[in-house]
Amino acid sequence: MKKKLSLLAAMLIATGAPLLSDCPAPARTTDKKARKLLEKQGCLHCHFVSGDGGFIGPPLNGIGKHRSREFIEALLTGSIPEPDLPPLPYPDPKKLMDHMKLSHSDAATIATYLISLPELKTPIKVAGHKGEAESLPEGFSFKPAAPTESSNAGLKAYRDSGCAACHSIGSRGGRLGPNLDGVGAYRSRAYIENRIKNGAIVMFGADQYHPSSYTMPPLNLPDETISQITDFLLTLPEKK
Repeated sequence: MKKKLSLLAAMLIATGAPLLSDCPAPARTTDKKARKLLEKQGCLHCHFVSGDGGFIGPPLNGIGKHRSREFIEALLTGSIPEPDLPPLPYPDPKKLMDHMKLSHSDAATIATYLISLPELKTPIKVAGHKGEAESLPEGFSFKPAAPTESSNAGLKAYRDSGCAACHSIGSRGGRLGPNLDGVGAYRSRAYIENRIKNGAIVMFGADQYHPSSYTMPPLNLPDETISQITDFLLTLPEKK
C-alpha cells in the first residue's frame, strides 16, 4: 500500500499536478463576507484585491505590512483622527480618498480580511514615465504655489486618473511610485509634465497590462489636464 501511495505521489509531481498540501485552503466564511462587502461598498472600483479590482487607489494585497488593523478599521468607519497637516493648499486626504462610513462590524470584517492577504505572487509593476534626469538651477529656492482654479481641477484629475494608485501625498496613496510631497522642490514644471505625458501603465509580471472587471484602463491625458495636474503638484509643500 505504501509503495502504491509513493508511486502515486511521484506521478503527481512528475505531471505537475498539485498535491493536497499545495492546494489553496477553502475560503473562510468571514473572508467570503468581507469580499461581498468590498463589492457592495464599491471598494473594488478603486482598489485591486486578489486578482480583481481597479487602479484608481493603491492595491491592497500585503497591506498588513504597512497598516494596522486598527488603522484600517478607523479609516473605514470615518473615526480616524485628522492628520497633522500643513494648511491649504495641501490636499485634504478626504478629497483624495473619500471612504464611506461603515459600521464597526463591517469595518472589522473587511480589516481582518485585508491584513490576512499576502503579497501578490505576480508582482505589480509600473512601466513608462520615460524622461531624462534633471537638476534644477543652482540657487533655486522652492516655494509652493498658491491654489488656483486650475490646480483645483488638477486635484480632481489626479484622483480620477488613478495617480494615487502608485503615488502618495501626505502618507495617503500607493507604494509603487515615489512620494509627491514637495515634488516642485526637485523637479521643474517641464520635467513633471513630460513624465505625465509619457504615461505609465500598471503591469502584471513583465509582459503586459491585464485589465480586470473594474479596471479603468491607462489613458492618454489631454495637454490641458496634464497642465492642471502639474499646477496641483506644484502647490504641495515638502513633507516635514
